[in-house]
Amino acid sequence: MQRSTKALVVGAAATAVAAGAAAIIANRARQGGNIGKVRRDKFDRWFDTLDTEGNDYITEENLREAADRVLGARGVPVESPMGLELREATHRLWTEFIAPAAEDDETRVSRKELRSALARHMLADRIAAASKLASVADAYFAISDEDGDGLISSGEFVQLMRNWNGVDYVESHRLFEYLDADHDNRISPDEWRRAIFGFFLSGERNHPANDLMGKVGSPILAPADF
Repeated sequence: MQRSTKALVVGAAATAVAAGAAAIIANRARQGGNIGKVRRDKFDRWFDTLDTEGNDYITEENLREAADRVLGARGVPVESPMGLELREATHRLWTEFIAPAAEDDETRVSRKELRSALARHMLADRIAAASKLASVADAYFAISDEDGDGLISSGEFVQLMRNWNGVDYVESHRLFEYLDADHDNRISPDEWRRAIFGFFLSGERNHPANDLMGKVGSPILAPADF
């Protein structure tokens, strides 16, 4: 898989806000302010895909379980180099963006705490967040590119979406068409990074990546169905 520094800079810059707006966001985050309905809905959807026990909390183990489902679908051992890279990316996602918001128990995070964590640790400095998210995006790209051609096909994408986030076949294909910006029937590393950045950082109502963890309101496939 090619890792393009230039693509990272461009992708991150595309999601960055002006300094004044960033300061406002940071201040709201510190005050526990509103992150906006669009972000709240998609972050809640992500929370629901992770809260497999239905106890209104998520843990780092829940993130690992989602990553391990992706590895299992590919038949890639967790202890392989690719598996360890995905595990490490998952660990960074938890420790750098989510866990610092834990209040009562640092090993678990509520829905409200997740919203607060993402506002505080992603939205307050989007360029820095994009730089960190790039490694997460690259790890999931590598595991999804089953044939090693440096691109994600529609079939590879559907498999990733189902095992990672419980997204059904129809929704996955619809999302693939949105994210395939150059319409070559493949998702490139740059397009995939933009999707990850868009989901976590964009507040646009109709951003194609809003449904990356599944369309808000649509059923979530249970892990037993994978």
